[in-house]
Amino acid sequence: MLESPTFRKTLILEDNTYTIGRVASNSIPISSKTISRNHATLLKVIYPQKKNQDFFWIVDGDLKGNRSTNGLFVNGKRCFCHQLKSGDIISLGGKEVRAKYETLYYQGEKNSEAEDLLLGEDDEEVEAIGESGSQKSLEEEEFNTTIFAVDEDINKVTEDFFFRLREQPGLLPSPIIEINELGEITYLNSAASQKFKNLEAVKLEHPLLEGLLTEVKKFEGKLFVREVKVGQELFTQYAHYISENQLIRSYIFDFTQRKQIETELRETEARYRAVVTQISEGIVLVDPREKKILDGNAAYCNLLGYTEAEIQELTLEQVVAIEKEILAQDIERILTEKLEFVRESVYRCKDGSLVEVEESYSLISYEGREVLCLTVKNITNKKRSQELLRYQAGYDILTGLANRKLFNEHLASTIAYARKKKKQLAVMFLDLDRFQNINNTLGHEVADKLLQTFAKKLRSCLRLGDTAAHWSGDEFTLIIPQISDTETVANLASKIITQVSQPVKLSHHQIHLSVTIGIALYPQDGDDDTNLLIAADTALFKAKEQGGNCYEFYNPTMTVEIEELFELENYLHQAVTQKEFELKYQPRVNVNTGKIICLEAILCWKNAVLGEVDPEKFLPLAEKIGLILPITEWMLYQACNQNQLWQKAGLPSVKVGVKILASLLQKENLVSIIKRVLAESLLPPNFLALEITQKKMVQNLESFQKSLRELLTLGVPLTLNDFGTGYATFAYLQQFPFQQLKIAREFVADIEADPCSKAVIAAAIALGNNLNLKVVAQGVDSQQQMEILKNLKCEQMQGSFFSHPLTVEEVTNLLSEYNGAIN
Repeated sequence: MLESPTFRKTLILEDNTYTIGRVASNSIPISSKTISRNHATLLKVIYPQKKNQDFFWIVDGDLKGNRSTNGLFVNGKRCFCHQLKSGDIISLGGKEVRAKYETLYYQGEKNSEAEDLLLGEDDEEVEAIGESGSQKSLEEEEFNTTIFAVDEDINKVTEDFFFRLREQPGLLPSPIIEINELGEITYLNSAASQKFKNLEAVKLEHPLLEGLLTEVKKFEGKLFVREVKVGQELFTQYAHYISENQLIRSYIFDFTQRKQIETELRETEARYRAVVTQISEGIVLVDPREKKILDGNAAYCNLLGYTEAEIQELTLEQVVAIEKEILAQDIERILTEKLEFVRESVYRCKDGSLVEVEESYSLISYEGREVLCLTVKNITNKKRSQELLRYQAGYDILTGLANRKLFNEHLASTIAYARKKKKQLAVMFLDLDRFQNINNTLGHEVADKLLQTFAKKLRSCLRLGDTAAHWSGDEFTLIIPQISDTETVANLASKIITQVSQPVKLSHHQIHLSVTIGIALYPQDGDDDTNLLIAADTALFKAKEQGGNCYEFYNPTMTVEIEELFELENYLHQAVTQKEFELKYQPRVNVNTGKIICLEAILCWKNAVLGEVDPEKFLPLAEKIGLILPITEWMLYQACNQNQLWQKAGLPSVKVGVKILASLLQKENLVSIIKRVLAESLLPPNFLALEITQKKMVQNLESFQKSLRELLTLGVPLTLNDFGTGYATFAYLQQFPFQQLKIAREFVADIEADPCSKAVIAAAIALGNNLNLKVVAQGVDSQQQMEILKNLKCEQMQGSFFSHPLTVEEVTNLLSEYNGAIN
């Protein structure tokens, strides 16, 4: 029965010879660092008087005379060889590996399951035979001794052992051969006769006898040992000269299987080393107790910059750049818990540089002992890729600023710190004015460079600790922590606006950029990141309404206005879907003749909740949210169809005027819509007057001009609305084919009190006359205004002085009673 700290097992000894040692080729391999490669040998001895029993001798080392390093101990005493008795305690290599030898007597036939049993004192199937359990025979008494291991020559004790066998050659079941000095075979035991059947026929030419006489004489009576190959089998031959009988006796031990195993192991190890040498991952073997590096492959050496010889002079602690205590704890856990794990670590190279690695630990058996096997992979590039991915996950690739995700994380942590320290902070929402125009006009490449330039300017304005992020598109955000007053934030906003306003030259283009900023403060404008961002965005919206290129601090009234606007937006979508709009018509008259020249369609909306909604309030919103086109299309259908109905009813033929945003004419489909409406309503094109309202700069001049020419060719009269304000200027009259201009109502409203307004109107009328354009004054609400305009030679007017907007029914009645003039 064998036991050690790592195993316990019972062996039934049935073969003639057993070898015990650390390497796997032994009959009984034991993985322990205190056990030698070939630590001990067990030999079966047969006593004729004990027909049912076999006895074993145990010999220190192998049968070639090589002794173990740490010795063989039987019953506490070190010895070279010993005949084992039932109950003997054997210690191999100190106290770590112990064995107990038991001789078993089976009542009846041998139990085939005996190999699976751990024998104990209560086993009923067996009876232990000790020294006092039977009477020893003469042969047993003579042979039953122990040769103790002292400091004499190893060859001497080996010879003593075999000389003790010479008087009882039948005790060993291994082949025994005797020849005389003439080379004649004088004795073969049964094992020799069965194993080597042609021995007597070939005699001295047999490999076991060939040269034996000469070799034994050389050793002058001492023990002679050699290995002999017979066919494909390998044997170890022990021969000595028995002088009193003038005989040479040989003991033959078959080690064919062991040799095959050793050869296979060597070949396997060679193949393993070839693979390990060529593999791209570093592999290193380490003594787990001393931490000494036992071996390392080429990849491991190359990784750290050492030669193979240099690496074997180092310990693991010298190359792993972590605390020794941590490394020791990890290795101890591996040893005690038999762990296998993978982790990331840092190694120190020969030149002192550090390399990040992934190392895999496992325990393996190496040369009969347990060692650490580490597989080491260089993950420097992998870590760089991970760092890049982490950077890309948190930063905007285009501008190099934080992205929205990282900004939100920073904002949450900054608010938490401000709450803890009772500090203030500010959040800014920034929006580049007219950026979309630049993107559409100059292209994405220039737009991207512009964003990069803006990000660089923005960074130059920030304090240490401020966070800037590219929120999306042309929007950016800032976190300004630890502020003492709002003046600090206002100064920073002004600085950013000033810095951004400096012209930029990109791709041969001089670009003037401006930025609008909304600002919210913690904690007064929001006590968490969500509310603070909403407040800053609301402030940005209000700043945009002011025309941009400015900053606005948030105040609660803004939220109310935004909520109302949001509510209005929802109702507006509903109005488009459910056709809640109505058209009213306001006459435009010739004051000299009193004739109705045109009926301007005015869009009205009465909501069930909001009541009457001013067009000046909901039309800009409709334009912003993309509803202006379907609303305009509905107006065109209603106005054209209604005019056709009036004409079919025999009422006087009068133009209907519909206001069209200039931005819609940049879209090719609007002209198609107008053509389709005229075709479906059967209204002649000259009875539809389009009033072009220019709220914003025309971005696509070519498309705009093309649309106007198509309409002019179609026969639709074109009027430039709100002349004198915004983009409706003299330049437009030169560029585009308008037939009328309509003076903005702002000038008409002040004509009585403001000489400048009167002068502007006079100039517009003169300009129109010189360009052969009809001039219309709108918003005429009093007789005084009418008389001043009439004196200025303005013939066409429109306003409440003449008529308020009329319903379809009222217009029908008006046209029915119309006698060529309006009173």
